[in-house]
Amino acid sequence: MPNKVININIIIDTTQIMSDFNGNEVSKDALNPTPIGHQYQFMVISDGGSNVQVEGTGDLSFSATQGDVVRFYATSEFNNFDQPVILYDMFKYGGDDVFNNPNFNLQSFGLHTTLAPKTFNPLTIKMIDQDFWFAQNTVNNKGTENYGLKFCL
Repeated sequence: MPNKVININIIIDTTQIMSDFNGNEVSKDALNPTPIGHQYQFMVISDGGSNVQVEGTGDLSFSATQGDVVRFYATSEFNNFDQPVILYDMFKYGGDDVFNNPNFNLQSFGLHTTLAPKTFNPLTIKMIDQDFWFAQNTVNNKGTENYGLKFCL
C-alpha cells in the first residue's frame, strides 16, 4: 500500500479570539506568541487515500503509518478573506518522536495556478495564480506526539 498525504486544515476562530483578547493582551513578538485555548480551533482531516473525513477540536487524534506525509494548513473562519491567519511555526511539545523532524518544514508554493469562477456562475471559470503554504512532516515512528502551532492574526 503506497504512503499517503494526510491533509489537516486548522480553522481558527479569529472573531472569538479578537473578542476575548480585545487586542490588548496579545503578543507582538513572533518568538513569544500569546497562548490560546483549544476552543479557538477546529480541525478537518482528509487522509488522501480512502477520502475519509474526520472532524474534531484542537485536541484531535489521527492515525498514520510510517512514511505518510502530514500537511497542516491554517485559515480563518473567513478563508483568510477577513482576519487572515498565517501559520509560521509547528513544533513538538510532548509525547513520542513520531515525526521525522521535531520542527515541521514550512512549504510555500507561490503563484500556483488554480481554478476560480469568472462570475457568480461557477460553470464559467478562469485560471488564476494563488499562493499556498503549509507545514509538512513525515511519519517516522509509532507513538503519540503532541505538537503546537504558531500563527499570526
